[in-house]
Amino acid sequence: MNTKLIAALAASAAATALFVTGCSDSGTSSTPSSTGSAAPAPAAGKSTASVDGKEFTAKFDTICAKQGGVLALSLTDLANATYGNLSVSATVEGDAVQAVAIGGTQGGSNGLPYAVGYGNGQPGGSAKLAKDGNTFRITGEGVSADMTNPLAGPTTAKFDITFACTTIA
Repeated sequence: MNTKLIAALAASAAATALFVTGCSDSGTSSTPSSTGSAAPAPAAGKSTASVDGKEFTAKFDTICAKQGGVLALSLTDLANATYGNLSVSATVEGDAVQAVAIGGTQGGSNGLPYAVGYGNGQPGGSAKLAKDGNTFRITGEGVSADMTNPLAGPTTAKFDITFACTTIA
């Protein structure tokens, strides 16, 4: 997956997050995990996101909307101290995760944008969905790139995201 595709996926996720209207639920994530293992399961009703075992310190607004058989899930923090405009989103069709995008306007190498993406059928990633009522947990592996050295090629990053939806529009 090339860096242009990763950037496009992150931009698409951010646009989806801003375009989708529906439920909104504010939640604050906990302190970053100091271990390299997967993030602990979130408290009930909390939306959280972590990459490579490090949980984002963010105050997320959660948006959940369904049209036809496609569920759009989004977490946004438009004033994140580390990542600027931080967006975490996923699309789910049935029980299959179609796409995941994690992007920030800053926080990448040398102050550049931050992005991790997964697209169903694209090389270099995977995603699994677990549902509990209106709470959706997506775990897997996405693709990222160091934008300061695009010739280095993509790297992989593990993600663990919980979308705690109060309602689904």
